[in-house]
Amino acid sequence: MPWPSNLPPPHEHRADIEGLRGVAVLAVLAVHAWPDLLRGGFVGVDIFFVLSGYLISSIIFRALQAGRFSYADFYARRVRRIFPALGLVLLSCLLFSAVFTFPSQARQIGQHVAAGSVFASNIALWMEAGYFDAASEFKPLLHLWSLGIEEQFYILWPLAAVAVFRWRRHGLVLIGALLLVSFALNVVWVAAKAKGTFFLLPTRAWELMLGAALAQVSVFGSVPLQRGWQALVARRPTLAARMPDALAWLGVGLIAAAFALLDSSKRFPGWWALLPTLGTLALLAAGPQAAFNRRVLSHRVMVFYGAISYPLYLWHWPLLVFPVLLGVELDNATRVLILAASVGLAALTLEFVERPVRAAPRGPRVPALLCAGMAAIGLGGLALQQSDGLIASYPEGVRNIARAEFSFDYGEYRSARCFLDLEQGPETFKPECWDHPAASGSGILLWGDSHAASLFPGMQMLQVEGHGPRHLTQFTKARCPPVLPPPPQASARCEETNRHVLARIAAAPPDTVLLGGHWSFYVGATEAQTLQLGDLRRTVQALQELGVRRVIVMGHLPTWTAPLPRVLLTAWRQHGAVPERSLSALDPRAAAADRGLRLALQGTGALFVSAMEALCDSAGCLVTQTRQGTAYPMAHDESHLTVDGSAALMRRSRERLFD
Repeated sequence: MPWPSNLPPPHEHRADIEGLRGVAVLAVLAVHAWPDLLRGGFVGVDIFFVLSGYLISSIIFRALQAGRFSYADFYARRVRRIFPALGLVLLSCLLFSAVFTFPSQARQIGQHVAAGSVFASNIALWMEAGYFDAASEFKPLLHLWSLGIEEQFYILWPLAAVAVFRWRRHGLVLIGALLLVSFALNVVWVAAKAKGTFFLLPTRAWELMLGAALAQVSVFGSVPLQRGWQALVARRPTLAARMPDALAWLGVGLIAAAFALLDSSKRFPGWWALLPTLGTLALLAAGPQAAFNRRVLSHRVMVFYGAISYPLYLWHWPLLVFPVLLGVELDNATRVLILAASVGLAALTLEFVERPVRAAPRGPRVPALLCAGMAAIGLGGLALQQSDGLIASYPEGVRNIARAEFSFDYGEYRSARCFLDLEQGPETFKPECWDHPAASGSGILLWGDSHAASLFPGMQMLQVEGHGPRHLTQFTKARCPPVLPPPPQASARCEETNRHVLARIAAAPPDTVLLGGHWSFYVGATEAQTLQLGDLRRTVQALQELGVRRVIVMGHLPTWTAPLPRVLLTAWRQHGAVPERSLSALDPRAAAADRGLRLALQGTGALFVSAMEALCDSAGCLVTQTRQGTAYPMAHDESHLTVDGSAALMRRSRERLFD
């Protein structure tokens, strides 16, 4: 039967939809296991969004049409569908983190378990996203952000769907209006508010609404669409007969383009999200009789992966992340084993957890028990978070080390005042950042990125003790090295911020400017790559021309391959003591970049101060400082100095910095 009448009634099972779910989940698995193999695989989530919008709207519209829609029944069905597998995965992550992970990791996982239990993972991730946020490979529940968006949509959409049903003659217009508003917000905010656009429902709802629009047409029909189709059948019957296959291949092409063209560098969702979403819409509209849908998507292998797609999506990411948290390096063989285990667990979850719950007698008892169980899991996550990741179970002598990582609020760097975040501009700098009288020209100005900001606490401590500069000015911004033009890796508004700093210096040149940065991040980690820092040489020259007497460049800070507190806790677990110096997990690229930076600055007249030489020797780099018999780590993470670390560096470099 020709399109669009070939769409089966919405209540009938479509094997091709199950197969499309399989495509989506396999794409997500591929990009998570091998990020460079299928860089655009993350759009599998967007395929899920359109499918979810179509299926859930079909269920609601069909029930409304039959006069038996009930909010209580709808949400009870959602609980039966969503809670069993999710609860099992959340509980597994909670128990694993409490037993095996370090306090900072367990604390964050507890927070994410609590958020996941109330379908607020996307909101929690949006709120914590920032420069010092843990990398995605250390968040075993990161993938629940998409589930949060879907469930928030499921909570709100039934209320709107009832209105669409009442005015169903204009239902498509109502859905289209909501869709366009959400899409417009997505396009407008994808650059200025990138994190919120990615994680939050208002800028993602349009993807689910695309599916809802198709459900509206398939359930209630569309007079303009039917008339247009009848005219096409009458005039071009051959073209009409080929339309389903043409739509299917259009959908395949759009999704394949998304897989091939997209990567993490693209501003997503934005306009780019039209590729996977419209591709999915085209495949859905093509119907089960389209050749591709019938032969490929309906193949039993694809249907199998579609059937387990929900538990497979839930299991695969924690299984990939937890070995990384334990320090295991994932090679290709290990990744294959993990994905195979994910498939096995997903199949077992479907067979022995999900299906028995769905087959349980109808009524409020099962949903109530599932809700109670989910609430208990959420409270367990909250308890783990509030206990600071069970930090009280650690001996008193190492609690400060365990606490250092997650107690890092970078307030000691004067965050949001003199140390700007990734998206902040120079107007955010507060008056207190500028501290040197123009008339005297005295003092030292600190300029650079977060590594430069980490020097401030130690300089301020020396200043209070009377051994540092009389006046201390700070202009620092995350991922913004003190060079013009800034490198491609620099954060938003970096060039604007740097020009502002130069203008302030030109108006009242300080005696000394101290430049700091995470140099290897911008130009590479070898001596040869660091020699490419021609822009830094130009910065030095510009400062000298503006009347700055001394330009000092702080070399690369000691850097570790894992957060230093975790390195120290691992040493304590293995040897029963925390070392003062260590070579363990020290990143050799920091020393190479430090040497290259020294060479790059030769002949500029700038003074180079090596942090590596100040803090490291043949026995290793300083990793702790002892105060009143208690050891404190030198860094909060892989490289950003604690107050103790900053003070140690400044004291060891004082004679060269403050002559």
